[in-house]
Amino acid sequence: MILTIFGYPKSGKTLLFNMLTGKKEDISKFSTSTHEFHKAVIDVPDDRLKQLADFHKTPPVYAKIEFLDTGAIAFRDSKDTTFIDLLRRADGLVHMVRGFEDPELLHPEGAVDPLRDIRAMEDELITLDFITVEKRLEKLQLDNIKIKSKELAEELELFKRIKDFLEEGKPLREFGFAPKEELLIRGFKLLSLKPLLNIINGDENTYEKYLKLAKTPENNRETLVFCGKIETELLELADEDRQVFQEEYGLKDYQYMRDNFIKACYKLMDLISFFTVGSDETRAWTINNNTTAYDAAGKIHSDIQQGFIRAEVMNWKEFLEMGGFSQAKEKGLLRLEGKEYIVKDGEIVHIRFNK
Repeated sequence: MILTIFGYPKSGKTLLFNMLTGKKEDISKFSTSTHEFHKAVIDVPDDRLKQLADFHKTPPVYAKIEFLDTGAIAFRDSKDTTFIDLLRRADGLVHMVRGFEDPELLHPEGAVDPLRDIRAMEDELITLDFITVEKRLEKLQLDNIKIKSKELAEELELFKRIKDFLEEGKPLREFGFAPKEELLIRGFKLLSLKPLLNIINGDENTYEKYLKLAKTPENNRETLVFCGKIETELLELADEDRQVFQEEYGLKDYQYMRDNFIKACYKLMDLISFFTVGSDETRAWTINNNTTAYDAAGKIHSDIQQGFIRAEVMNWKEFLEMGGFSQAKEKGLLRLEGKEYIVKDGEIVHIRFNK
């Protein structure tokens, strides 16, 4: 899974990148780099996997997240091709939004206004998609004159509807594509269709105020609030000291972004994890919610999917409580499921297949 962190200058993009990856990239207040970007691949923390690996005495193999941290872009000017490419690569977008005050660091629009910046960036994503869709429409219209086919006509009609939708200023997350339509547009990597997590980076004076802007996941979009600079400082403290300093900052009930970020992304992108347990490793796999056992088998290996016979499935916690597969089978907790079974979060899945 790839997540791209982006936003306007001095919003805290690289600070979040460092916090999540353990990197120490430069976050100088007055740095001016516009083309540099950072990349890191990290393990997805999962205590369930660790417990399973400890039980089996095999090394845990965690699911991975690749983070891309974009360079700075001018306000309302996201035409840089490197920037656009980093957005297109992503499975999900993380938009850092400035919510902190700093008299030495003027906002390009004058005043700090997170809601304005969120709307402005959404408009930019919509505009970039409009350009892509318009180019595709031009080609489809020419092709439709030369070649008469039902498929071309259907795609032309779809892109006309998409263009009209974008002209209304609506992101494609709200379009409601049919499964067949999703297949037609998949290769275009449309940006306003990607899951979007807005993170408002506040301070001790603005945190409570901007919590009112926080929104739960809706149409693959969510808004969270954190205090980047303060959280970085607090994370350097011992656990017993952290709460004391939190209260001094007036952040008694503060929710740590480092602890909640990946969980929020999984929820926003409708992802879950399942586990495989073997003699050489215990591994976590990331899949979309509502994935069948047959498709989950393909995540492990295409040969396993092609030779699929059945899936042996059980909950990870019950597996530990029973002491393994044999005991769970005796208690009737190990289930046999077919290709169409929907894999649940936290299940151990063992695929029987023809070699």
